[in-house]
Amino acid sequence: MYAVATCRGSILRGSTESEFGDEEDNETVAASGVLARIKSERRRVFDSATQTARTVRVPMARVQSDTDIKAGDRFRDDTHGGVIYAVIDVDQPDQQGRQSDLVIELRKLKPAE
Repeated sequence: MYAVATCRGSILRGSTESEFGDEEDNETVAASGVLARIKSERRRVFDSATQTARTVRVPMARVQSDTDIKAGDRFRDDTHGGVIYAVIDVDQPDQQGRQSDLVIELRKLKPAE
């Protein structure tokens, strides 16, 4: 990993069906002890309702290039109270001469306890 890690976390994967037939996330750990750098990045978005551009903060993470994580998984930050994020997108930017870290767009699901 080329980025400086800010936490150690777990990748959660899988779901179950509730008694009413709804899909629910479960806490099955696919990988633990994953080093990650999580930080907020600014994104400019256009709000079509008000016809104005806005700046929003999006949590992003960087993990080692060989980490088995994909969109639809969840990432639990075990260092900072168990904050759980949904993995929205996983990307690996092109780098010449080396394999770059995975860049992950996150959405916070559950705050720290």
